[in-house]
Parts: sequence; C-alpha cells; structure tokens
Amino acid sequence: MTTAQIKDILERSPFRPFSLHLTSGATVPVASSDHLLFSPDRRQLVLFLPSGGVWVLDPGEVAAAVYDPPRKATRR
Repeated sequence: MTTAQIKDILERSPFRPFSLHLTSGATVPVASSDHLLFSPDRRQLVLFLPSGGVWVLDPGEVAAAVYDPPRKATRR
C-alpha cells in the first residue's frame, strides 16, 4: 500500500480500528490513530502494539489494511 492510502484510513473520522496485513504474512492491529505514526520523510511507519511492543515498518511491507468487524453492543 502507499503511504497516502494508509494515511487516508488512519485519518478517517470517526476512527475505526483496523489491522495491517503484511507481506510477511503477519497481521498487526491498529487500535487507535495514536498507535500508528509516520516518520517525517514518510519512509517508515511506527506501530505501537496493544501488548506494549513497537514495530518499525516500511510502507511497502503493508499488503492490505482491513477494518476490524464492529463490536456488538452488550445487553444489560
């Protein structure tokens, strides 16, 4: 994917959680817009994982971005 495509998904309002599917076969979640940053030159992505880890990615490693299914409301 291009950085422009990733940026469009990241900046949609309201934000919807999504996952990045990488060319390596890995899938990583993007829980909020604060969890994914672009380097100033847009050549790298910095992804903060829910587990506390950090991945630095080349945008060319991103094969697809897929929205997470909506959560069902819980009944009380």
